[in-house]
Amino acid sequence: MVKAILRYITFLPANLVFVLAAFLLSPLLAAASLLMGPKLPGFLQWFSTLDADLDGGVAQRVKGYRAGLTGWRLWWQRTCWICRNPAHGWQSELLGMPAAGSIIVHQVISETPKNQWYVMETAKGVRFFCFKRDQPLFGGYYLKVWLGWVNKAYDGRNHHYAFQIGPKRA
Repeated sequence: MVKAILRYITFLPANLVFVLAAFLLSPLLAAASLLMGPKLPGFLQWFSTLDADLDGGVAQRVKGYRAGLTGWRLWWQRTCWICRNPAHGWQSELLGMPAAGSIIVHQVISETPKNQWYVMETAKGVRFFCFKRDQPLFGGYYLKVWLGWVNKAYDGRNHHYAFQIGPKRA
């Protein structure tokens, strides 16, 4: 497990650069999408998520995302989508762990508060981890904490690197 933690810490600066770049480029990427469509070409899609295009909030029925928008409202919605899922492609393709043949070696799940701990292993025997916690706060909010590599390979190929700490509404 020490190697997995060291790998995670080593990847953290690159992850922070990719996430910051996604935030800074999100207005430009959203503007480009108005010309090219909701699926950005090539590695540009890596600044968002790989399992949905820039209109993913509509398809996934995320609160506040609406179909049929055009112009500035569509640009803003797509900018927000990139910021909601910053750099997931980079986190998957460059910093992720391969999903093919990966197994869960150990897991602990509790409900109050919601807490998940996974130790996983790639087909080549490389161990990695995932820690998720929803820490209740006050006023209907909780603190979402995801560290490690997400236990589900959303793109079907890699467990993406995760460093998410933020308040969410219950």
